[in-house]
Amino acid sequence: MDGKFQGMDELQIISAAQSGDGEAMTYLLEKYKSMVRVLSRPLFLMDGDQDDLLQEGMIGLFKAIRTYDAEKGTVFETFANLCISSQLYSAVKSSNRQKNIPLNSYISLDMPDGLEEGGDNFFGLNRALAVWQQNPEEIVIGEENARNIKRKLYSRLSKMEMQVLSLFLKGLTYQEIAKRLGKSPKAIDNALQRIKSKLLKIQKRNP
Repeated sequence: MDGKFQGMDELQIISAAQSGDGEAMTYLLEKYKSMVRVLSRPLFLMDGDQDDLLQEGMIGLFKAIRTYDAEKGTVFETFANLCISSQLYSAVKSSNRQKNIPLNSYISLDMPDGLEEGGDNFFGLNRALAVWQQNPEEIVIGEENARNIKRKLYSRLSKMEMQVLSLFLKGLTYQEIAKRLGKSPKAIDNALQRIKSKLLKIQKRNP
């Protein structure tokens, strides 16, 4: 199916998808699925349900394809990034309502302390708080809590766990991480489960 769209301008493919071409839609969804995976990764570690978040991100990507308007001057990749992020934030907000968990429990673990700006894949606390429309006092408190949680988590991770977390947040699969580190996929899964367990323990002590 990819051959059908090889050499074809992406705007034409998007237009075809918007006109009901199922193959064009599938092609675009597969092409940008890696973006969805990368954007959903930090939130997966907090909530523990990667599949649900990945599905939400794909819904955001689908909406981006359906509603993209090139005449507005925005590059599709940037527009898709924003739509995916918005869908993920909405899912987290809904989950928080159901579970009665503070919104600032969801932070981006791949953003170094003090970094407030970034590129297209920036998935930081400030942006999330802006979407959630909290007041300035809550934002300051949320930022401090997030930095505190991250510092405590990183101080408790082994060298291998830090390596696994770094590669995982970059979007690598278990198999890719295992190959990179010379470990088995099961060892990678165990490391991620330990990271999650340590993170949850820290969260309970930092409500």
